[in-house]
Amino acid sequence: MAAGIAADLTEGYRILMDAALRAKYDDQLVAGAVATPPPRPAASPSPSAPPPTEPPPAPSGVAPPPRPTAGVDFVRRATLSKVQEAIDAVLANATPFRSPAFDIALVTKPKKGLFRKAEDAICLLVRFVAQVDPEAVATYWPAAMKARAPGAAGCVLMLIGNGMAPAKELSAAITELRRNSGKPGPVLVPVDVRDWEALFPPETPTSVRTIIQRLREEKR
Repeated sequence: MAAGIAADLTEGYRILMDAALRAKYDDQLVAGAVATPPPRPAASPSPSAPPPTEPPPAPSGVAPPPRPTAGVDFVRRATLSKVQEAIDAVLANATPFRSPAFDIALVTKPKKGLFRKAEDAICLLVRFVAQVDPEAVATYWPAAMKARAPGAAGCVLMLIGNGMAPAKELSAAITELRRNSGKPGPVLVPVDVRDWEALFPPETPTSVRTIIQRLREEKR
C-alpha cells in the first residue's frame, strides 16, 4: 500500500510540475476522460451517538482561516517525500528530533574524513513554504533560532518552495534579522523546487550541498 501511495504521489508531482502535462490533465477532466473516485457512503450513526452539530460561526468581523487547496497540499507532500529520500540517502545516520515549526528536523552525525577535517554534527531544519521570500524567512528564522538540537555545532535552515525571491531581497532580510537579534543565526539555504536551484552561503555544509545536488540529478 505504501509503495502504491508513493508511486501516485510521484506521478501527481510530475504532472503538477509540468505545465504541458497539467494542461492535458485539466482538459481530460473537463472532457470526463479522467475517472474520479465514487463518493464514500456516509456511515450511519450509532443509536447512542449524539446527532452531529454544525461548527460554531466565526466571531463577527473575524474571517475564517483559509483552507489550503488540495493541489498545494499534494505538491507539498510529494516534495517533502523526495527531500526525505535524498536526506536518507546522504545522511543515513541522522537522528530526527521534535520541532513543531518544521516539516523535517534532524541532527547529523560527525563525519570523519581520511584526508580532510571531520565535519561537525549539524542541525538541519526543512520547511515547505508557498514561496521563499523575505516574509517566509522572517517567519521561520526565529523558530530556527529557538530549535534545540542535542549535540549540534550549527544549524541549517532549508526553506523550499514553488518559487524564490531575488537573492538581494533574501540577503537584506537575513541581514536585518541578524542585526535585530545580535546573533549570526542559522545558515539559510533557499531552494526553488521547480528546478531544485538553491542559494548556498559559503558556510553551507558539504552534506547539505550533496542533498540538493542529488535532487537536481533526479529531476533531469
